Amino acid sequence: MKTKFFVIAIALLFVCTGAKAQDKVRSLTLGFAPMGFNHVSITLDDEEYHYDYKSYWNANIGYERQFKGVVSLTEFTYSKAKFDEYDLKGNSIWFNPAQTEDLTVMSVTTYAGKTINPNKRIQFPVYIGIGGEYLSGGPIHNLAIDLALKARVKFYITDKIGIYGGGTARIGYGMKKASEKDASNKTYYSVVPTMWALDAGLVIGL
Repeated sequence: MKTKFFVIAIALLFVCTGAKAQDKVRSLTLGFAPMGFNHVSITLDDEEYHYDYKSYWNANIGYERQFKGVVSLTEFTYSKAKFDEYDLKGNSIWFNPAQTEDLTVMSVTTYAGKTINPNKRIQFPVYIGIGGEYLSGGPIHNLAIDLALKARVKFYITDKIGIYGGGTARIGYGMKKASEKDASNKTYYSVVPTMWALDAGLVIGL
């Protein structure tokens, strides 16, 4: 009985002791999201065009810094999603809304947040970020400014190598030209992309 208790105690100690001795930690993150969903809305007055995309995936690379639980992350993401369905209300003269191409998105986001249980084998970082993305596919060829939320669970196998799993949600806003008026009085559609995804990857200490 004492032996079993000793083994359990050592295992718990391994989990709870720090993976990093330093307060300052810099890491490279490499991730892949095999599951997610995209939705894009294009609206102006009574016109509403909604597009859903499925079979979402992305690949991402990031640079993360952590200091006493305060964490920052700059991440580049490349994603693809297949057209699923649309809901069209209106008849735009400025673009053809009835298009069914797949969607490609490239984004750069800078996050800041807090790590629960910092400098330990198991960590729980939560981030909020702002960034930009370029969307391409069908009637959508637009830049958007984004607000993003991200949460992860990280487990350090060694002091320098870890793995993570988590999720990301994002909402953006962009504009699409809807008139040929002079530059001081142009009209624009509102373009609102939303996304969520589940991902996993590696954390490599630098």
